[in-house]
Order: sequence, then structure tokens, then C-alpha cells
Amino acid sequence: MAHRLIKIPPMLSATISMGIASLDGALFKEIGNCPHCGGRPMPYDTKTKNYATLLLPGGSRTVTVKVRRFLCKECGRLLYAEEPFYPDTRVGSAIVDLALNLSRTNSYSHAAAIMEALGIQMNRSSVRNYAKSNLPMTGFSSLYGLPLPNSLISLMGKSFSGTDDETAGVLRASGYPSRYMPPADKAGTAEEFFRRKMERKV
Repeated sequence: MAHRLIKIPPMLSATISMGIASLDGALFKEIGNCPHCGGRPMPYDTKTKNYATLLLPGGSRTVTVKVRRFLCKECGRLLYAEEPFYPDTRVGSAIVDLALNLSRTNSYSHAAAIMEALGIQMNRSSVRNYAKSNLPMTGFSSLYGLPLPNSLISLMGKSFSGTDDETAGVLRASGYPSRYMPPADKAGTAEEFFRRKMERKV
């Protein structure tokens, strides 16, 4: 696939990869009372989920995290611990945030190409699907001319050892994504942002 030349400082892609890779194998296990009935959840099993696919000099690497599941003793529902994923998504929330923020001023294809240059795999179709979703447009900071989401910046250059405090910090920096509920009026969502972006082009 041909893309415009994208120059990414090696230090930037390296620090991003380092932070994401250090999440590999992290266990997310915290949960409150059952959100459906208020009952007490009991540990059930642990599910492995793909957080990101990194594109490294030696080949691709899938970074996975573990999420504990629980059964509510009162209503019997299967519940997930708080996790660094938005509801109904298949990659980590910081990766989704990156795709959406890069799409602010780039086409979906070019956003995917920038992610590839940063060492993160995501195709154009996935970027486009997220842009048409009711997921949030998060805060970002400009680094090397790129609008990098604060959730991703919080991971950059980190080396996590998997302590409870560290996993809680990841959730906090990501805005507790598994709790996310889109507003009824879609204010602040990707769908609203990109609809207005297209209207401005007409």
C-alpha cells in the first residue's frame, strides 16, 4: 500500500512501543458491586484479550492483557473487572483514542499509515469504523506535530510490573473506558465530530 512519506522520530515510536509492550500479561481484576443488582461478585475465570499489535523490527507482536471475570452471587450475571477497553471494542482504549485523534486532520487511510509508522497495526477500515462509532473524542497533546491522546502519552516510556497500583493507574489515565456510556445526544462522540467535519467540507 502506497502512502505519503511519513517521518516519525525513532525515539517517539520506541517510547510508545515500550509502554504498550510493558502491559503484556497485566492482570485487571478490580470490580465493585454488581451494577445490575448490587450483589457481591465472586471470581469465575480470567480472559485474555488483545490490547494491541505492535510492528517491531523483528516482526509483529501481539500485546495481551488479562481480565478477571466474576459471577454475581445474587443475580448470576457474568461480569468483567474494570478493563482498559471501551465496550464492544477489540483493542485497547488508548489505541482507539490514537486512531480517532489522528483522524482529526487526516484521512482514515493516512491515520492508519501514521499508526503503522508509529509501530501500531490498524487498518483503514477499523479507523473508519471507530470514526463512525459513539466512542468519545478524548483529550490530546501535540507531540512532534501529532495529536497524541493523553491516554497513550501516559503509557509512553513506562515499564509496568503489573502491581495493583499500576493497573489502577492505567485505568485512571485512560478515563476508566469500560465504564463509558455514550450520551443520548451524542455530544463529544466520534460520530458527531466526524459528521461535522464532513459537513464543513461540503
